[in-house]
Amino acid sequence: MKTTIDIPEPLYRKVKMRAVQRGVSLRDLVLGALQDSLRVQVTRSPDQPHFEVDELGIPMLRREKGDATVITNEFIDQLREQEGV
Repeated sequence: MKTTIDIPEPLYRKVKMRAVQRGVSLRDLVLGALQDSLRVQVTRSPDQPHFEVDELGIPMLRREKGDATVITNEFIDQLREQEGV
């Protein structure tokens, strides 16, 4: 199925650069991000971050018991951008 969406120019440039860096098409990068987004199970409160920072200052992914989300580099990058980590 085809659809049209408006993407702000700065975001489009970032996404296009990411696709080039990974050696994939823009289409494949966007489809992967959409699939990852649909796999996320929201079992936490909206104000609770995905990451916590340990005593050494290293961000650690917080997961709920039974969370079967597949963790990919794209998923981590997405969370970092959302939470500014």
